[in-house]
Amino acid sequence: MHAFQPYASLERYIGRRLLALLAALALTDVAIVLSASLSTALMGTASGADVVRARAIEILNDEGQPVLVATADERQNGALWVGAGNGQGGVSLSTDAAGHGLLMVNTAAGAPLVSIVSSDQEGGALQVYNAAGEQLAYLGASEVGSGHLALRSAGGGLLIAAGEDKGSGLLMANNGEGVNIFLAGADSSQNGGLLINSRTGENLIYAGAGTGGNGGLHVNAANGTHLVFLGADGQRNGAVGIWDRHGAGSVLQK
Repeated sequence: MHAFQPYASLERYIGRRLLALLAALALTDVAIVLSASLSTALMGTASGADVVRARAIEILNDEGQPVLVATADERQNGALWVGAGNGQGGVSLSTDAAGHGLLMVNTAAGAPLVSIVSSDQEGGALQVYNAAGEQLAYLGASEVGSGHLALRSAGGGLLIAAGEDKGSGLLMANNGEGVNIFLAGADSSQNGGLLINSRTGENLIYAGAGTGGNGGLHVNAANGTHLVFLGADGQRNGAVGIWDRHGAGSVLQK
């Protein structure tokens, strides 16, 4: 048993009473916090997920520079940017003025190199640019809603195109002057055809369907004059034709 020890002073007595009061209040606060946390957790579980609302979210690097930003753009549409600490380059995910999704991959200087776009009228597309901003490649939907591929030179000239022509496939190639030198596709009867042209656009070789859908090969001079034919006639018999530069010649039929 311990003997009763009176408080040495009034200040010590008040101090002990104050400590007891603070301890009681602290326990009360802990109970309130635990109760609130438990209520929030129960509400989050009941609703399926918690919701965080903010006008912007920034992720900073060790130097305090934003490297990820989620916010609203000037049109009040959502925008997400991930890039370098100097605020340049990176990848941006946003929408255009009509609300269609847009993904951009930029250089460190901010020039777009790759973009993925969407449209209600035409569909999706992948576009590739050079450092100067010139479009080099397009892969996506055409104006008629079919698949389309276009490859361009650094100057913007069309080099290769692949897509649809009146419901059939089409592949074409141009030279550096923009003149068509190769074409593979279908004729008006939906038969396959192949054309090889000169640098000025004159047809040199045509291979495809002739009369009655039979195969035929035509060889022309640089000025377009017809020189040689090898194929089948209308009765499906073999035929060979040879002409001179003036158009005089004959056809040998079996």
